[in-house]
Amino acid sequence: MTAPATTALERRREKSAAAQAAAEQARAGVTELDHRIQTNANLAQQQRQSLRNAEAEANRLRRALKNAAKEKDQLTKQRKRALSRVEKSEAKAKIAEAKYDKSVLAEMVRREKERDRATSATGAEPQAAPDRAPAAAENAPVSAASAPAKASASGRRRRTAAADPPPEQPKAGTATAARTAARKTAGSAASRTTGTRRTRTR
Repeated sequence: MTAPATTALERRREKSAAAQAAAEQARAGVTELDHRIQTNANLAQQQRQSLRNAEAEANRLRRALKNAAKEKDQLTKQRKRALSRVEKSEAKAKIAEAKYDKSVLAEMVRREKERDRATSATGAEPQAAPDRAPAAAENAPVSAASAPAKASASGRRRRTAAADPPPEQPKAGTATAARTAARKTAGSAASRTTGTRRTRTR
């Protein structure tokens, strides 16, 4: 009877060991599932946080887009005002430039007029002075009979002219040439008159 009892004990021991092994395996399965559940929960938590962050970023981007649209409208209005100011400034600059051009042209015309008048005024004297020299030469005595009287009269006229000069005197060179020509003519006439008297006396 000892052998059967031993055999029953062994079977019970084997069953107990098998049951314990099965329980350990079941607990290991539960533990694995717990780990997976925890991992899933952590992942879900991270994803929810990411979703909140994404929603916050989306809201921020929406606000940024709205602000950009407002700023665009403001900048467009400012550009229109600035463009209007530029057009007005350019118009004023053109008007000022045109006035400046007119002033420059008026100044140039004034200077040219003054230069032309000065040239005309200075060019009138050289034309009037030579006209008096032939007149002085023509007034010199030519007749041999009246040469002394005209020479003395010419001398008195020269002294009178030297004492009281006319308001408008010819140039010094022209007057000197006229007087020299008059003297030479008067001298020649006096020489011819003296020669004639000597001939008559003989």
